[in-house]
Amino acid sequence: MHDLGLFMTWYHHGWLAEYALPAAAGAGLAWIGLARHAVGKGRLLGSRRSAGLTLLILTLTGAVGIVAAMALPHLAKLPPLTAGLATGATAMPRKKQDDTSQPYVKFMTLGIAWFRERLEYRMHLDACRWCDRFLDGFEKSTQLRVFMYDLRNYLLDRHPTLTKTVNHLFDAADEAMVHALDVQTRTDEARRDARSPWMREPTADETYLCRSALGEARNRCGDLLLHAYVHGRRTEQPELESLRTKALSDDAFHSSPVPRPRLGFRRNRV
Repeated sequence: MHDLGLFMTWYHHGWLAEYALPAAAGAGLAWIGLARHAVGKGRLLGSRRSAGLTLLILTLTGAVGIVAAMALPHLAKLPPLTAGLATGATAMPRKKQDDTSQPYVKFMTLGIAWFRERLEYRMHLDACRWCDRFLDGFEKSTQLRVFMYDLRNYLLDRHPTLTKTVNHLFDAADEAMVHALDVQTRTDEARRDARSPWMREPTADETYLCRSALGEARNRCGDLLLHAYVHGRRTEQPELESLRTKALSDDAFHSSPVPRPRLGFRRNRV
């Protein structure tokens, strides 16, 4: 009881009630909102910049909570007419928010809305950069096919609710990879000289066709990899790295394992 009385005294007369608790409550709710908003879009702490923007938003939200707590005692001094007008204004029809209203929203939220937009853009940029770095080293469409096949099975095992989307992205990537492989095969056949065991250098057009086809295949594979990034967890990074290493190894085609059956009980787990 003595400790509880000491806490209540600290609560009523110290900085805890006036500053710490409102700031913590505002920042806590803001973190929950950001975490829910980031689902399927990226990672709040995916890079230093995104982590800095997240911390800045939480700090600003905590500051707004402190200001609101300090302003509450003064709201009782407002005339009743003001309260009536404010209540009636909430029932008025609202137009769809357009570009002209964006600056006012950002100003009224003390810049929090603007920083939220920057954070969402930064999360998307972090995801794209992660995918680009992850695909570095894949110079052949055959390597991409091995990796995409294993990645699809990996995602279907761990995210059964995303089966339709994963299969759709894989089909698009596989079609692009088949096209890139066909272009490379036809180019290699055209470069062979029947009178010489050596292959001639590719022409500018042949180089362009091969690189553009492979680039399109990388882009489609990047879509599936991006899906794995935004819906996955950081703890899955080592497993994705293992799939990448296996696809890039020299014996990827000689020691590829038989696909593991996906057990039905995973879909029915409670």
